[in-house]
Amino acid sequence: MIKIIIRRFFTAIKIFLYKLLDPLYILLDKKNVRRTKSISLIPSSFNRRGGTYSYAEWAQVIGIFQTLMYIHLQNKKNNKILDVGSGCGLLLNSSRQFIEPNGEYIGIDVVKDEINFCNSHYPKKYKFEHADALNPYYSSNQNDKLKWSYKDSTFDLVTALSVWTHLNEKDAFFYMGEVNRVLKPGGKAFISFFILDELYDKFILNMSNEKPKYHLLTQKQYIYDQKAYGSSEWFYPKWTSIPERAIGVKKKGFDKLIIENGMKLVEHYQGNWKENPGVFFQDILILEKK
Repeated sequence: MIKIIIRRFFTAIKIFLYKLLDPLYILLDKKNVRRTKSISLIPSSFNRRGGTYSYAEWAQVIGIFQTLMYIHLQNKKNNKILDVGSGCGLLLNSSRQFIEPNGEYIGIDVVKDEINFCNSHYPKKYKFEHADALNPYYSSNQNDKLKWSYKDSTFDLVTALSVWTHLNEKDAFFYMGEVNRVLKPGGKAFISFFILDELYDKFILNMSNEKPKYHLLTQKQYIYDQKAYGSSEWFYPKWTSIPERAIGVKKKGFDKLIIENGMKLVEHYQGNWKENPGVFFQDILILEKK
């Protein structure tokens, strides 16, 4: 018991020091940035939340998605971008050069505190709006399936980083329909998933052949063996009692999801969560409205 108390005490001290020193580091680091404008608005550790927390990871992910936007966006300027599950504005930092001078960025999120922060932290020309929708893990809001308030065929790009990894099957289909509706014909969507495909099967097989201690953490996190609400394609790991905390989708279910919602797959960037070389942790799917 004493060891646990001591361990928690030192953990709290480390967290305190990190939060204390991080804003100072950012202030000093900005003076040494020479070749990029993309990281100038990264918030301090007090407001970096979610799966990507460290300053270094924010900078890395910003660069990854900035590169993907350059590769896959037909027009490099004046794009209208809808960022679903915008959180603390991570992908805004990737998007800025593709919006200027006459484009538009709108970030939406079910967590109102995130929206309030973004509206106070980022320039007013970027819009952040609260989506009062229900999500069993992130939000107790009352609107089960909330149709977005944007007109049909409005956006050149919809981004959703770690959003469909928290949606059950019914919500995944509903909101993919919304993605299709608000995209312009030929518009793109960048959406991350945990795809349970052949590489996932190989990953599980390799893991089962390793010594138990080696993959103990991985076993708890990434074995998707529980059916989410009885679905045959949507799964979650047994360590969570709320399926929407971590959702994986079988390849067959993903294919059905995009086909029935009028989207086509342009590129699948495999995630390195399967212990496979990849550009990002989760699978990134580049989709296009037919």
